Amino acid sequence: MKLSDLLKPLALVSMAWSIFIVVGVVLNSSFSLTRAAGGQFTQFPLGIRMTYLGTTVLLLLQAWTLLQIWGAKAVRPQWLPRFFLIMSGLSAVVNSLSKSHDERWNAIPALITAWAFWVFAPNKEGDSPDPRSR
Repeated sequence: MKLSDLLKPLALVSMAWSIFIVVGVVLNSSFSLTRAAGGQFTQFPLGIRMTYLGTTVLLLLQAWTLLQIWGAKAVRPQWLPRFFLIMSGLSAVVNSLSKSHDERWNAIPALITAWAFWVFAPNKEGDSPDPRSR
């Protein structure tokens, strides 16, 4: 089994976890209280919840983009996979620096997602996004 074959299900689980956490914030779920926004709230303020609603939309677009890449479909705009690579990498850093122990664990799925975009995203020369075909 190639590492890229293992990375696909890991990336899907990682993105599902991230979406689960941010939707939990939007819904003011007690499960998400220690896992988001620094773990500092007993209830999420409306402003935080609206911000996380936007984050939910971005994460859904991120998952859709990765599925498009895996399906060897064109991604428009072309810079979107690189944007999600950077966004996931920054998310891993920010989560790892959190005061909340539970939130620091979110760095792992963010790092796996960044790794998936690093491995599978098409390069600038327009090569196939699938590393097995390189």
